[in-house]
Amino acid sequence: MYGIKVWSSEKDNDWYLLRDMNDGVVHIWDKKEEVEQVQKNLSCKKSAITKIMSSTLIDKALNKRKEELNLKYLLK
Repeated sequence: MYGIKVWSSEKDNDWYLLRDMNDGVVHIWDKKEEVEQVQKNLSCKKSAITKIMSSTLIDKALNKRKEELNLKYLLK
């Protein structure tokens, strides 16, 4: 799983993982090619692709993805 680190200033330790603005869940991608496409469209000073190793972050993101798929199915 991959994510995007974004720096909010010039300091090396002043970064955060790209998150959903509404619920704070970290955005994750299965394929590196997908995250590279998103990274190209970001308008920030500095960003980097990183591997997401935290099972907690992955579980939250996968649960959100599952809920969104279920909602789309129910709304059809």
